[in-house]
Amino acid sequence: MCIGYSPFKKNIICFLCLFLSCSCLVKAQTNHSPQDKTLVVFSLIKEGNKNKTLLELHRKLTSLGIDVVNYIDTLNLRSSLEVSQKIFDYLKRREVKNLLFYNEKKQEINLVNTNAFLSKGITPNKTIKGDSVLNKLKKSILKQPVSQKTFLYSPQPEIIEKVTVKAFNKILSKPNLNNQKIGVNSQYNLDLNLGLVVVEEKEDYRFYYSNGINYFIGFYRGTESFLKKTYGIDGLDDHSNKETLVLVLEHTATRNKLFYFNRNTTSKEKLLVDFLSN
Repeated sequence: MCIGYSPFKKNIICFLCLFLSCSCLVKAQTNHSPQDKTLVVFSLIKEGNKNKTLLELHRKLTSLGIDVVNYIDTLNLRSSLEVSQKIFDYLKRREVKNLLFYNEKKQEINLVNTNAFLSKGITPNKTIKGDSVLNKLKKSILKQPVSQKTFLYSPQPEIIEKVTVKAFNKILSKPNLNNQKIGVNSQYNLDLNLGLVVVEEKEDYRFYYSNGINYFIGFYRGTESFLKKTYGIDGLDDHSNKETLVLVLEHTATRNKLFYFNRNTTSKEKLLVDFLSN
């Protein structure tokens, strides 16, 4: 006997099959194992002990079967929109599934899926806090044992110390900004009338130029050495891990850049006033 289905029942069955397939796919994409390829984003108490601390951390993580591909200082993860996008593209090419945020001072670990990397508000899949946080991570992994993904780990922590960005020319001296409309993407509480215009940040700067905005001011924040090696900023120390804020004046037509920094401040407002009033 051949049993048939009405067209309505066929549509219901197809819908259910499609729903279940999508649910399984989403689950497979989001429930990654802690032992998948991982980028460790670190924040250390003493940067002077960075190499020793990261080596010890690397040995502990790999002993748990975590396949750590690279390490990066949390200050450098979002130095600029371009840096964030470049890092995300790199993670996708390397098939890195997880971000492990390690805060030594807070004794806190957060695990995040790579797909959420570019989101403004990242929600961790798992958070582990308290003393001996690495031992707590070990216990958490042992509760849900999975097959080891690789048996060949890098013997040393490989730190991302720079990112290759689009080529650009430098503006060597500060141009005359009197009577100029200067684009910024945030409202700053400044007493001075400096000709700033709040605009939405766009990838194509020709929009600004066509609206009479010749210059755009943004900021890069990261370790001094990372910003030096990534952007070639004169005056920065390529061996310093100190947090540094750099003001970037960019011409909207040529995309040429001028960099300005003051080691005595990491405040955007103070640096902006300091730059425009001198």
